[in-house]
Parts: sequence; structure tokens; C-alpha cells
Amino acid sequence: MRQNRLIALNTLASYAQSLVAMASSLFSARWVLMSLGDVDFGLFGVVGSIILLITFLNSGLSIGVGRFYAYSIGKTAHLSPTEARHELRSWFNTALSTHLTLAVLLAVIGIPVGEYAIHHWMNIPADRLGACLAVFHFSMITALASVVSVPFTAMFSAHQAIMELAFFSMCHSLATLGLAWSLLSAPGDKLVFYGFGMMCISVTIAFIQIIRSAKKFGACRPDLRNFFHLEQFRTLFSYVGWKLFGISCVVLRNQGTPVLINLFFNPTINASYNIANRLSIQATSLASSLVNAFQPAIVAAEGKGDTAAVTDMCNRVCRLGSLLVLIFIVPLVLEIDTVLKLWLNNPPPFTSDLCRWLLIMLIMDKMTAGHMIAVNARGNIALYEIIQGSTFLIALPLIWCFHKAGLSPSSIGVAIFISGAIYCVGRVVFAKALTGLPITPWLKAVAVPAIIILTLAIPAGWFVQQNISSEIPRFALTVLASSSVATVFGAFLLITRSEKNKLLGKFLKKPPASTPPRN
Repeated sequence: MRQNRLIALNTLASYAQSLVAMASSLFSARWVLMSLGDVDFGLFGVVGSIILLITFLNSGLSIGVGRFYAYSIGKTAHLSPTEARHELRSWFNTALSTHLTLAVLLAVIGIPVGEYAIHHWMNIPADRLGACLAVFHFSMITALASVVSVPFTAMFSAHQAIMELAFFSMCHSLATLGLAWSLLSAPGDKLVFYGFGMMCISVTIAFIQIIRSAKKFGACRPDLRNFFHLEQFRTLFSYVGWKLFGISCVVLRNQGTPVLINLFFNPTINASYNIANRLSIQATSLASSLVNAFQPAIVAAEGKGDTAAVTDMCNRVCRLGSLLVLIFIVPLVLEIDTVLKLWLNNPPPFTSDLCRWLLIMLIMDKMTAGHMIAVNARGNIALYEIIQGSTFLIALPLIWCFHKAGLSPSSIGVAIFISGAIYCVGRVVFAKALTGLPITPWLKAVAVPAIIILTLAIPAGWFVQQNISSEIPRFALTVLASSSVATVFGAFLLITRSEKNKLLGKFLKKPPASTPPRN
């Protein structure tokens, strides 16, 4: 019961943080676009987008490190507190040495390669070359701070202290919002000002998290004697290395896409993709609140060898995650043109088409999120990361093929969706092969109900759109109709009877009768 309550509180905290992040991103993107203009905004998406992808890097590396922390916590549950703390401290020092090594490699390889690409590969106006180089260097500093902080921040997740992580994320979002507002009246080169400000915010938050983690958790103590524990280093470096390979494929896909857009089209289309990518990242963060809350509990259960609990929680992630995204993705897809108009006033061309494809892909992603956690918890990820990471890269040759075929920039979204769909199918197959997570029950409990909900919610919103011409009333009623249908049928199809009974029991439970006073 205590575990379920903790998961529920962590989910609410993570969800609230995601709402703050989404609201902050919506307002800040409008102000940044107004301040920088289409060209500089697009250039920031090409050169400085590593800042936007810090979420992927941090999340992926934290999954790797947090997996070993949580697994150690579950595995050593029967040991004394001193022995358990010593084991966890050993893993922390191994993780710290590993990530310091990764940070050095990132600096040695990434900086010269990035500078060469800016000078020789990218389509950058000559008068903006210096500003783009400065933004790239700021982005690299941010990335290095992010990598070094992972061993500390992953400890919060492993101990299921998600609420504190959510607080730090809220601070980051609000600081970013303040930076975007100040950009409207900033002097000098606004692109450089924005890049420098983003670096300062990220590095400061990372430093505070490191200090807080060191004070809160006794295991976060650097110890040179355990810095390169050979067996743990080999195990962790192998796991994080394969995880980093998969993350690198995601980063290459997300970084390579704006580069191809820059080569094939122009900075204005880069701005369109940058906006769509921002919206997708924030929607992903909102939908990932459930995954973040369940993941440490699932890994700890795996460490204890409780296979039944692992299977049950992974299926719950798929069902409840699907319900969560369907409620807000369906109306957003239907009314994306209105949302972009209200948000940006005059969005760049093709932005709405790109947004729709990226949002639809998010539905499939959350339908299979539990399978990803199951594979990560088991730890045998080498073949999984090789094949799945390579699948992500399919989008790049598809974009090239679609461009050669003369298709519009909207085909960029189609290419990304195709690669994402193949990736999600691969999750289900690998989870069955590596962990035994059954496919047929998932089809019955998640895939089929999600398709039914889509076939009901989309026509409900479309019907409203066709019969109301006034923009604001149409927008409000479309959102109400589609989200209501998704909520009602989602609660019926994606929530089990036992979960409904528990939920109703909490609301209908009568308070205990008071004992009459004795005379």
C-alpha cells in the first residue's frame, strides 16, 4: 500500500512539473521567436539544439545509472543498513568515474567535430557564423555539466524521491521563462545572449542538484579507492555504453534532421521543425510522468526477483500511459492550427503538419513504454540498443528519399513517424524475447482499446469542427468533446476492474464512527 501511495504522489509531482514545463515552453518559444526572428531561431535549432536534447541525454544516462542504483537497493534489501550503503556507495563511485570519462570524450571529440561542421557543412549566413560558434560552445558546456551531474541526480530517482527532482525541474522551467522574457529587451546579439543564458541556468541547476544529493544521500561520497572498481566498472560501462549508443542514435536522428532540413530547404523550415520538436519534447515530458514514477519501483522489484510484480507494473505503465496521452493528444492534433496561432501568432509554414506527425508518434511511444522499462530493468540490452538505435536512424535516409522525390517539408514528419512506429514494434518483440513479457495480453489490454478510443474520439472532435465556424467556441468545444470521449472510454477500456474498485473505494469509504464518550 505504501508503495502504491508513493508511486501516486511521484506521478502527481512529475505531472505537475511537466505541466509547468509545457506552459513555460509555450510562452518562452513565442517570446524567443519574436526576439530572434525566423532565421536566428532556426539557426539556434541547428547549432544549439543540443540544449533541447539534454533531456534525452540526461534521461537515458539516468536510466542506466539509476537502474544499477535501484537494482542494488532491491538486491540488498535483506542486508544491514551499513552493508547496503557500502554497496550503493561503490556503485555511485563507479558511475561517477564512468561519467567523468564520458564527459572528457564528449569534449575531446564533440568540440572539434562540431566546429568543423559549422564551418564546412552547415548553411549559415556569413554574418552569423561567430554567433553560431558561441552558441555551440555554450551548448557543449551545458552538455558536459549534464553528464557529470547524472550520478548524483540518478540517486533521487533510485530512492523514488521524484518530488524533489520535479521541484528542480520546475525551477529550471521558470528560469527559462524569465530568460525568454528578458530576451525581448536584451541588448547586443540576442542569439548569443540566449545561448549564454540557457547555459547559466542549466549549469546552476546541475550544481545545486549535485550539492543537494551529496547532503541527502550517504552513498554520494567520492572515494578514490572505489573509483575504478573493475568488475562494477565493466558492468556499468557496458550497460551505459550500450545505452549511450541508443541515445546517440536518438540524438543523431534529432540533430541530423535539422541539418538535412538546413541543406535541403532553408532556415525558415528549420524554425518550423524546431517549434514542432519543442512541442513534442514537452508533450513527451508530460506523458512520461507515469514512467518516471514507476521505473525505480520496477527495477527494485527486478532486483528482488519479483517477476510477477515487474510484469504487473509494466502493463500498468502501458495502459495508464496510453490513457494519459490520448486525453490530451487527440484534441491537440485536431486543433493544432488554432493552438499554434494562439501560441505564436504567425507560425512558420508546415509547422502544424510536423507537429501532428510527432504527436501521433507519441501515442505509440506510450503504448509500449512498459516494454522499454522491462528490458532496461533486466539489463541485457546490447542487442536491443543496436537494433533499436539503428531503427531510429531510418528517418534520415527517408527524409533524403522524400526530398529527392519532390515531396513537401511535411514529409519530414512522415519519415520520423515511420521510424518511430518500427521502433515501438521492436520494443514489444524484444520485451517478449528478453523478459518474457507476453504480447497477446498487451494487444487485448492496450493496443485494441487505444485504437477503439481513437476511432471514437477523433470523429467526435471532427464533428464539432465541421459544424461550428467561430474559432474560439469551436476550439473549446472540440477539445471538450474529444477529450471527454477519450476519458470516458479510456476509463472503461484501459482501467481494470480492481483499479476502479480501489479508486471508488477511496471516495466512497465512510469515516469511522466516533466512539461515544464515557459517562
